Amino acid sequence: MSQQWDVIVVGMGAMGSAAVWHLARRGKRVLGIEQFSRGHDRGSSHGGSRIIRFAYFEHSDYVPLLQRSDMLWKEIEKRSGEKLVHRCGVLYGGVHSSEVIAGVKHSSQLHGIPIESINPAQIGSRFPAFAKCSEPIEEFLFEPNAGFVRPERAICAMLDDAQRNGAVLREGQAVQEWRERGEGVEVTAGGVTHLAHELLLCPGAWTQELAQAINVPLVNTRQVIGWITPSEPTRGDSQVMPAFFIERENKVPMYGVPMASDQGSPSGIKVGFHGDGQECFADSIDRVVRRDEMTAIEAAFARAAPGVAGAVTASSVCMYTNTPDGHFIIDRIPGCQRTTIACGFCGHGFKFAPVVGEILADLAETGETKLPADFLRLKRLMRD
Repeated sequence: MSQQWDVIVVGMGAMGSAAVWHLARRGKRVLGIEQFSRGHDRGSSHGGSRIIRFAYFEHSDYVPLLQRSDMLWKEIEKRSGEKLVHRCGVLYGGVHSSEVIAGVKHSSQLHGIPIESINPAQIGSRFPAFAKCSEPIEEFLFEPNAGFVRPERAICAMLDDAQRNGAVLREGQAVQEWRERGEGVEVTAGGVTHLAHELLLCPGAWTQELAQAINVPLVNTRQVIGWITPSEPTRGDSQVMPAFFIERENKVPMYGVPMASDQGSPSGIKVGFHGDGQECFADSIDRVVRRDEMTAIEAAFARAAPGVAGAVTASSVCMYTNTPDGHFIIDRIPGCQRTTIACGFCGHGFKFAPVVGEILADLAETGETKLPADFLRLKRLMRD
């Protein structure tokens, strides 16, 4: 038996690393366990960039959490001394009645978030990459304070700061078993059983294997990402091109992230489809990107942003872990007194990592949080 901890965090992707960070800064004896290494590319928290936006079309209840998360991103940058967030803005395109356009307008009006409406006929003078966009766009909306964050660097920044504050991290150790016993929990990983007062599970795509007790039909999907070398490189730079989310006629929306000076490898404009991936299992996912998948990305991008259309020169595969309603799960596991889970982030969760970590730290410390996250509890999804 090892020493007893205040909290054990299983999974140090986006949410787990943020929980470890908050707990360590509160002076808790925290142990983080990760089956791979920090900033790995096997789950859902990699790919060089993740979009950050605030006029949230998915549900306006997310906006206060996003605003709190934005404050925490700034704090992480300050403590790490590293630039993690790029404020290039996000451009949305769609028809007036669509979920995206109508949802962005609703959230922006409800919470006072600045957005700008741009007539499609004028988009070329503002953002040349999208001139002659051939999707049936009735309106573009531009959110200037939005942008993107560097996920791998952000995870490492949080974990490095957590270690400076006393956190102990165990990487390369998969969890074999966990259970509540008496006044605490036991977690066995790497052949060692650890004891703690509280357990936080942040398993990502491995949720079904590690936490079957939540009794919710989560589905993992395989999502392909491509990096496009633009025909006019300067137009693909974040100084002149925003991140974007474009609806396509009767098809899955496309998102993209522009190039920036700190990009590293792979280089180019990152492009992918938001959803509609093939169902998969975390340990047996096909990580080989086929030529037809790259061709589909190239063709869709050429329709949306013909001013910088080009070829996919690098690609990757990540996973979405999807709940039935597309919203997150943050709650105690049913039947457990000391175990909390955060999962089902459905491809739009990374931007929330700092505030989700704060919520998890609150729940581990006191059993409740003052942050407005009740709408993410399990009760909305529980099957009889």
